[in-house]
Amino acid sequence: MNNLYTHYNAHMNSPLSYPGGRRETEIEYIFRMAREAEAARKADLRQARIQTIKATLQKLLSKLHISRTPSLHALLGR
Repeated sequence: MNNLYTHYNAHMNSPLSYPGGRRETEIEYIFRMAREAEAARKADLRQARIQTIKATLQKLLSKLHISRTPSLHALLGR
């Protein structure tokens, strides 16, 4: 096992976080870090896509001169 990286070495020497648990091996740690990085990247892309869709819809609605109404009563004309 490669213990050159201090953050990994500290992880391996940390106490177990739950009863009956075991420390993960170096390769499990590396794969878990890769999975978490990929999940964070996908979440960032998803958030950027949502922001793009919102901006596009807002632009479309403003071109159609549609604005938000303050309440349902205003929408119904009461």
